[in-house]
Amino acid sequence: MSDYKRMYRKGGLYFFTVVTANRRPIFGENANVQILRGGIRDVMERRPFKIPAMVVLPDHLHCLWELPDGDDDYSNRWKMIKGYVSRRFAGTNKKIWQPRFWEHLIRDERDLEKHLDYIHFNPVTVW
Repeated sequence: MSDYKRMYRKGGLYFFTVVTANRRPIFGENANVQILRGGIRDVMERRPFKIPAMVVLPDHLHCLWELPDGDDDYSNRWKMIKGYVSRRFAGTNKKIWQPRFWEHLIRDERDLEKHLDYIHFNPVTVW
């Protein structure tokens, strides 16, 4: 088991990278992106948060989330989103997501600008 410790800050602003299993390009199809969007909307209704920026690429996504004051529970939100998407792919008998996700707590304006640039330019450099 990893010794990795996640950083939790109530009302924090976070950068995330979430990857599909075996980097399969499932989000290259618009219908699958719509399933992801539905999962995000569903979770946002139950556990509000804001998304200042996001990019969905065929095999991964990057996004910034701003959590409400007094709330630091991004892990369960990702669990709910991944579960929503996975249930809609249940007939495929294929794993949809890599385990876990990568997170980074945004520390200041310079850090925010760096991660916003990454979200904007990653699709250009990768694809």
